[in-house]
Amino acid sequence: MEINQENVVKKFQLYSGEDLNGTEPQRDGLCRALCQECAEWVQEQARPEAPPSAASGAESLAAAEAFYQLALLDQSAGPEAVSAPELKVRLGDRARYAANLRAEKRKACGRILAREDFYFGQA
Repeated sequence: MEINQENVVKKFQLYSGEDLNGTEPQRDGLCRALCQECAEWVQEQARPEAPPSAASGAESLAAAEAFYQLALLDQSAGPEAVSAPELKVRLGDRARYAANLRAEKRKACGRILAREDFYFGQA
């Protein structure tokens, strides 16, 4: 199974709403780096016997992981909420939604990923 980096970036853009068009080079670079790191992590976690047809799901998982990490970075760098008399914006919900998406993508890819659960038994 081979993960296509550009597919990860495209799915990341859909999930996050980020527009990686080069107008903010630092932000674009961060997003692309997160996508690459997460794609590499998913590739490492994939079972050797995973079929090539599982690549799309793995790309979705990598994109969701990158979105979650970006949301955490954004949340740690800014205030949790901004308010004015007529308006209140909560920023922390994005990370929660990203975490839910990541969890769902991990469930969907459960059959192709090596288990990270506790193992009790003899080696």
